[in-house]
Amino acid sequence: MLNRPRHLALASLALAAFLTACGGGGADTAPRAPISSIKVMGDSLADVGTFGYKFTVQGNDIFPERIAQSYGLGKGCNFFATTKDANGNVTGFAPNTATGCTNYAVGASVINATADGLTAADPRSLAVQIGAATAAGNFGANDLLIMDGGGNDASTLVGAYLAASKDSGAAYAQVLGTVLTPEQVAAAAANNGAGFPAAGATYMSGLADKFYTMIKTGALDKGAQRIVLLNMPGITNTPRFQLVLDSIASATAAAAKGQGASEEAAAAAGASARANSETLFKSWVSAFNTQLASKFAGDSRVAVVDFYTEFNNQVANPSQFGLSNVKTPACPVTGVGSDGLPKYDFPNCTDASLAAKPPSGVSGGANWYKTYAFSDGFHPTPYGHQLLAQLISRTLAQAGWL
Repeated sequence: MLNRPRHLALASLALAAFLTACGGGGADTAPRAPISSIKVMGDSLADVGTFGYKFTVQGNDIFPERIAQSYGLGKGCNFFATTKDANGNVTGFAPNTATGCTNYAVGASVINATADGLTAADPRSLAVQIGAATAAGNFGANDLLIMDGGGNDASTLVGAYLAASKDSGAAYAQVLGTVLTPEQVAAAAANNGAGFPAAGATYMSGLADKFYTMIKTGALDKGAQRIVLLNMPGITNTPRFQLVLDSIASATAAAAKGQGASEEAAAAAGASARANSETLFKSWVSAFNTQLASKFAGDSRVAVVDFYTEFNNQVANPSQFGLSNVKTPACPVTGVGSDGLPKYDFPNCTDASLAAKPPSGVSGGANWYKTYAFSDGFHPTPYGHQLLAQLISRTLAQAGWL
C-alpha cells in the first residue's frame, strides 16, 4: 500500500525520469505553483507520528514528508497525538502540543466512521481530520492538500464478508447498511445471501460517493484549490491479504476433503476459491476507484493519483522498479494477532535492527531490506514510500503544481 534502488545506475535513471516529468534537468526546477503550506489527511500510509512512530522502518521519511521537502517546506509534523494511561496504553487522541503541525493523518483512519463504530470526534475519521484542518479558517489559495483513504474501509468490508460463514452474514449486512439502503441490504441478503458478493461493489461505489461529498463540502467548498488525492491501492497484493486468501484456500480444501474429495480435487477446490475471492475483492477496490475518478473528472482542483495501477505494476514487475521482494515483509514477526495473522512491532523495526540480522539466504548484506516493498503485512518500506512520492510528484507536475 508499499531503500533505495539496487545500483547507482538505477538511481540515476530514476532521477532522470523524475526531472523529465518536472520539465527537464536543464530547466528551472523550482515548484511551479506558489505552495506555502501542505495539509495532509489520511490513514497510516500518511501518518508521520500520531502514535509516536511511523508505519514503516523507523527513522525514514514517508511520502508526505518527501513531497513537503520538494516544496522546501520541511517535513511537517503530526497534528494529533495519542493520550495514554499510567500503563502506557492509548486512551484517545488530542492535539499535538507542538505548534504549526498540519499533517492530520492518523493510522487506522476510515471514510465510513459508522461502520467502524468511531465516536463523532475520533480523528480516525477522515471527516474529523478535514474539519480540524479548517477549524481556524478556510483553506488558502497557496495550500496543497494531500489525501488518501479507503483501504481500512475495504478491510472492514472484507472481514465482515468472510465472517458470513459463522454469523450468517449479520456483520456484513450491518456494514452494508451504513452506506446502502435497507431495501438494497435486504435484496442482497435474500436467498441465503446470494446478492452479498455484488453488494460489496455497490457499497464501495457508495463509499467513493461519501468520500467525494466529504472532500467537496469539507475542502473544495472551503477554498481548497489544489488537492492531490490517492486512489486505493490493490490491497489484495499485500502480504496480509495474501495470507487471508491462503486461509480461504486451506479452509475450502479441508472442507472438500471432509466430504470425501481426493487430495488433488480438494487442492483444486481450494485454489479455485482463492482465485474467485481475490477476483471479487479486486472488483470491490476497482468499483471504489472508478467511482472516485468519475466524481472528480473535469475538476482541475483535484489531481487523482493512480496508486492502484502503479502498485499493481510494482508487484507484477518488481525488477522494473528496483524491487527485490514484493512478498515478504522486512520487519520481523513478533507474534500472532487474534485474527490469526502476524503481528509486527514498528517502534523497534529500525535500520540498525534490520541491518544487524539479515535473514538467511538473502543478498545485499546489511542493506538487504532496502529494496523490499513491504515493511509489515500492509505498509510500504521507505523505498516503497520513495516510489510513491515519485508517482505523486509526476502527478503534481502534470497538473502544473510542481
